[in-house]
Amino acid sequence: MNLETHWNNIFEKTEDKKLGCWENDTSQTLKFLKDLDIYSNKNIFLAGAGTSILVDEIIKMSSNLILNDISDVALEKLKNRLKNFENIEFFQQDLSKNFKTKDIDIWIDRAVLHFLLDEKDIENYFENLKINLKKGGYVLFAQFRKGGATTCASLDIKQYDLEEFSKRLKDDFELIKNEEYDYINPFGNKKEYIYVLYKKIK
Repeated sequence: MNLETHWNNIFEKTEDKKLGCWENDTSQTLKFLKDLDIYSNKNIFLAGAGTSILVDEIIKMSSNLILNDISDVALEKLKNRLKNFENIEFFQQDLSKNFKTKDIDIWIDRAVLHFLLDEKDIENYFENLKINLKKGGYVLFAQFRKGGATTCASLDIKQYDLEEFSKRLKDDFELIKNEEYDYINPFGNKKEYIYVLYKKIK
């Protein structure tokens, strides 16, 4: 399946608030970010930004945003919504393919990693993270946790737990905080997530 086509179809045909991944309340993510220094001139990378309102919340923190998605339709919607804001880069990229962007201070992923199923794609993703995130920078993951959902948006997903993250990040990263979280989507269905925050120390 071509993931770019899949997600373009979803964003073209579905109203934002009817997306299965839509969140009206971003407080869980913001809770993990509140103690980080993101009010100064930091580069924040939002992986799989889609049309999330988390973008609007982070803009209020006056940081430089790099909004990533595999879907050019989603990014075009964001461009139209955010046309009055500066310091935003729109970056269409499959994160399982090699890339280099400006050095990143904070990498946030609530929407990409769990859709990567091929081991090589997963390895490439983590290699991209390590290359693009500054030493001393942070990565926040919110992914489907083990024992929970097995599909999302008609796609199979990979489940994660703390052990899996630690294995992937190795000793290059230090765990700062983790928490299990149950998200209720717009259709009233519960989705079990794990939130983890790591600091890059090497």
